[in-house]
Amino acid sequence: MQRSESSRGTGKRKAARLESKRLGYFLTIPSSILILAISFYPLIQGISLSFESYNLMKPKKRKFVGFDNFKELLFSDNEFHSVLFYSFVYTIAVVLLAYVFGLFLAMLLKRDIKGRGIYRTLVLLPWVVAPSIAAINWLWLLNDQIGFINNVLQKIGLISKPILFIAEPKIAQITVIFTSVWRSFPFMLIVVLAGLQSIPKDLYESAYIDGAGFWKSFFHITMPMIRGVSTVCIILQLIWTFNNFENIYLLTNGGPNDATYTLPILTYFTAFFRSKIGYASAIATLMLVVLLVISLIYLKIQKNRENG
Repeated sequence: MQRSESSRGTGKRKAARLESKRLGYFLTIPSSILILAISFYPLIQGISLSFESYNLMKPKKRKFVGFDNFKELLFSDNEFHSVLFYSFVYTIAVVLLAYVFGLFLAMLLKRDIKGRGIYRTLVLLPWVVAPSIAAINWLWLLNDQIGFINNVLQKIGLISKPILFIAEPKIAQITVIFTSVWRSFPFMLIVVLAGLQSIPKDLYESAYIDGAGFWKSFFHITMPMIRGVSTVCIILQLIWTFNNFENIYLLTNGGPNDATYTLPILTYFTAFFRSKIGYASAIATLMLVVLLVISLIYLKIQKNRENG
């Protein structure tokens, strides 16, 4: 009799939990519909527009052109080819340099040094400063007439005339990479530092007893142990950097002479300055394909790690 009552009580509790879950799912339906509408409708609309010839200045002449926009982009548009190449160069350079710099600082801040908490806080500043504020400060620092960097370099005799950080195409391409590294490395530092702190100290002590120096310990203990977190932060930073708009736009506006155009900036100018909405949508769709490929590579790596 007691068992029967106990089983009934358990059944009632399970039913109550199930009912509570159903109510929770039901209550999330309105917000889920709103999120889907906000997220997926523009996505579907953008992909749909990529198959059309749609000019903002001639809205009535909108027509379906199939894959013509993609064919022109991939086989005829030299501007797109050069921007695509620089987008990859920019993304890879920013991610690799940010990772190396973040790893270096993470290894320093992992040590028990005086004021470690203050240093850890200070290195996060580039990540938390608003992009517009950061761009204004960089424009002042890099100015060829009153800029702090040029003034210091001239005073110590390293240069005889100001460096045109923003006005010279090749230098501007390097400049935007440098400023993006400055903004990106704190994320790398945080993730890598968390990975470093999870490594048992016994491994380093055993390696030291066996005669292993710093570099052997680094390549045979440190790097293998943080491989997982490194993969995650690198893939995420690749996606964010490739898709980033404000860092370059606020600093150079894509110039000089379109030298610092990346795909997001090219998409923006094609849509709103050249009024070619369909063509811009095709560029954005190709960007989506690239990001999907990067995401699939990440998922494949994760699956191999779990299986291996």
